[in-house]
Amino acid sequence: MDKLVISSSEYGIRRTELLDEAEADGHDGIVLFDALNIRYMTGMYHLPTERPCIVGITRDRVEAVVPRLEQEHAERADFPFDDVTAYFDYPQGKPMQRAAGLCERLGIADGSILADADGSPPRNGYTGPALSDVVSGSVTVTEYVTDMREVKSSAEIDLIREASVWANYGHRLLQEKLEPGRRPVTISSEVEAEGTKVMLDTLGDRFEMTDWTSPMMCKFTAGDVTYEPHSVDQTNRICHGDNVVSIVKPTIGGYTTELERTMFVGDPSTEQREYFYIMAEAQDLAIETIAPGVEYAAVDEVVRDYFEKQGIAEYAKHHVGHNIGLEGHERPFLDVDYEGTIREGELYTVEPGFYVPGVGGFRHSDTVVVTEDGTELLTYYERDIDSLTVEV
Repeated sequence: MDKLVISSSEYGIRRTELLDEAEADGHDGIVLFDALNIRYMTGMYHLPTERPCIVGITRDRVEAVVPRLEQEHAERADFPFDDVTAYFDYPQGKPMQRAAGLCERLGIADGSILADADGSPPRNGYTGPALSDVVSGSVTVTEYVTDMREVKSSAEIDLIREASVWANYGHRLLQEKLEPGRRPVTISSEVEAEGTKVMLDTLGDRFEMTDWTSPMMCKFTAGDVTYEPHSVDQTNRICHGDNVVSIVKPTIGGYTTELERTMFVGDPSTEQREYFYIMAEAQDLAIETIAPGVEYAAVDEVVRDYFEKQGIAEYAKHHVGHNIGLEGHERPFLDVDYEGTIREGELYTVEPGFYVPGVGGFRHSDTVVVTEDGTELLTYYERDIDSLTVEV
């Protein structure tokens, strides 16, 4: 990709597809409040706070209402807005009254409006009112945009593939820095800083930072803390014999990937080796099961059955994986209770893990894209135990 972004033409195709769906269901126009949905349809990214950003879409026009501090950004030439209306701040700017004005200008205020929410989300102290309170027409809330985001275009996949290249580099940095006595939080900070520098020096002007998240996000836990899959405690010192469970998530063009590994500081014990091999085999089974037409539930069932046979099902704490893209977690989910079948172009983190009391956590995660006849592995860091053992 010459530029690490989604093209204006692709955003236009997305809006046309959304309008086709909306009009087929009898709607006159679209209003979006969710920051990622706005980005997906227009390319405009922003920092969501209590100050609503609102986008209206019809066949003839695309308009935005933004807080004053976002105005110059929203007026960028590569965003598709025919008009940008700014209010000073919330609550004094009365943003939902500005949203009503947007609907009037688009000619949909007294018609049928398709929206991703009935007003701006209640975050950072924002309290409303609802869109349906300020327009005379009907407001129908649907998840059309979220549905569209499930299957990725070739451009989206290319961005996630590029992010996966940098996940490999970041993880290499991480593994090189592991040693007893150090704290995970300081190593993670070094990886993020050093990895980001090399990433930006390499990509140059092709890269644009679109949120506060580090372009090279790195976190990991070590020792007993790995028993808790979502523990944020990275302050304990690494000890000889520890499990390490890592995550590296670079972001390119707003799209992220996920690379996780179970590693060992010093030679793993016999018990650690046995659990590692079970975890690695479970991930292989899951990846081999994924293909177009396979039920989402089937992937999780394969792993559950394997865990039962290995006698470790009681240690599992989550399903096999989830879609990924603009968000780190998106639907569909590889879960026994998620209905439907896998489609070409979906992406998944494949991360069947389990967590043994007194021993620690065991989880690899790789990002795969569903192809015509199976999967393509986008992350490719070593997965075998010898490569993931740090000599001390």
